[in-house]
Amino acid sequence: MGTALITGAAKRIGRKVALNLAAQGYDVVISYNKSEAEAQKLALEIAKKFSVKCEIFQCDLCDWKQAKNLAQFVRKKFPDWNLLINNASIFNKSKFLTGTDSDLLDNLNLHFLSPLILAKEFAKNPAKNSHIINMLDKNITRFDTSYFHYLLSKKFLAELTKMLAVEIAPEVRVNAVAPGFVLNSIDEKNPSNETRNLIKKIPLQKKGEIKNIWQAIEFLLKDKFVNGQILFIDGGASLNHAG
Repeated sequence: MGTALITGAAKRIGRKVALNLAAQGYDVVISYNKSEAEAQKLALEIAKKFSVKCEIFQCDLCDWKQAKNLAQFVRKKFPDWNLLINNASIFNKSKFLTGTDSDLLDNLNLHFLSPLILAKEFAKNPAKNSHIINMLDKNITRFDTSYFHYLLSKKFLAELTKMLAVEIAPEVRVNAVAPGFVLNSIDEKNPSNETRNLIKKIPLQKKGEIKNIWQAIEFLLKDKFVNGQILFIDGGASLNHAG
């Protein structure tokens, strides 16, 4: 299979993806920033369940300079590195006029510059069947200024996905997944009014699950003629700018 680097993989979507890739036979590198305990726990779980190698690497990708160190570590340790999943993310409200310099720089570095640098290092000497998958947000079709810096940086990453799909093909394919409402930890039997209202705005009238995100990634891995595409896994919410 090769080796997969998943950034921000200690928890949530990244954790699920790392486990599933290990189950498929990928060696896995998990990058994390502050979630050391969760990363170590995940690495131990992978080691116990699967006959693959697993490494963890601490870096803060809000500092884009650390992205190159991460890429060099992976390439040196795993010459067959052939899958990069740019998953690391922050999600904070910030407005254009009232947001801080840190709001701008942290989002641009984490969601755009670090993925760009990782992609560049990845594509310099690509292994066979190399593939980059960027994790976006279904709201890239909207202009929600409540999360101005977050959404702007995700829009940049969406455009980077398309440009790289042309620039570094045929050696490397580049695609993306744009999740919708999947991460909220709710009581399914007693959802809050806010949750009910969000679900009402989704055409399929339900929230997604992390497994739906993995199924999209699995499709992209299997169909090697897909390149430069963004899969919206959102129940149709992006079509009516709802959710």
